[in-house]
Amino acid sequence: MKHTFAIYAILILTALTSSCEKVIDIRVNDEVGRLVIEGVINNTTTEQEIKLSRNAAFSDNNNYPTVTGATVIVRDQKQKEYLFLETEPGTYKAQQFTGIPGEIYTMDVQIDQTRYQARSQMPQIVTLDSISIEKPKFGDEEKRNIKVYYKDPADQVNQYRFIVFLNNKQLKDVYATNDDFNNGNEISFTLRPDDVDIFPGDQIRVEMSCIDKTIYNYWYSLMQQSANSGVTPSNPPTNITPSTLGYFSAHTLSSKSIQVD
Repeated sequence: MKHTFAIYAILILTALTSSCEKVIDIRVNDEVGRLVIEGVINNTTTEQEIKLSRNAAFSDNNNYPTVTGATVIVRDQKQKEYLFLETEPGTYKAQQFTGIPGEIYTMDVQIDQTRYQARSQMPQIVTLDSISIEKPKFGDEEKRNIKVYYKDPADQVNQYRFIVFLNNKQLKDVYATNDDFNNGNEISFTLRPDDVDIFPGDQIRVEMSCIDKTIYNYWYSLMQQSANSGVTPSNPPTNITPSTLGYFSAHTLSSKSIQVD
């Protein structure tokens, strides 16, 4: 069966929940109405968020039915419970809850008679040292790329995700990488935004997330498909049981900003 697949980057990081617009969309024609769970625990805020919705047909113009009335709980390794209350339809938040690197968190979502669970371990913090703007060596002279710099720890296995904001608007591009071939090195990694122009005076912010292996597989799958690399469109691998769309991620955050010269 032929699938129609559209991918956009996600606006789910709890530290950036000022907008309700949903810009990640995984819509497959024969799976309309499936549950989508977008859950994040981070180490930088005291408010965490989990969103529940249903995926929609491609023609529904970014209208996603929300899932209300669910029971949403996250537990740490000591079985301490954090209750997520529904603050608006489909959006569940826990207050006074900041993630701790190294901790394993378990999400428990009860919807009617079905219980969904996922686990994610928050990696240790890796700091984004700096970012810069560069012109490509070949191609459009007006095109600009973004380069990020950080030191990968030699004593850890690390996976990263990068999110780019242009003038405070999140770009759609998906970036994920790991340290399989550069463990312990000083890293410079180039981000090449697609379908946008960057001009002098623009403000760029990059957020680097340290993510666990299962979440890396999720974002890497999306990145491969969005790069038109010949990969057959499919649902990215989820860490949620029973299997549904979305993910639950406990990750650390580091960010840098720059103004384009």
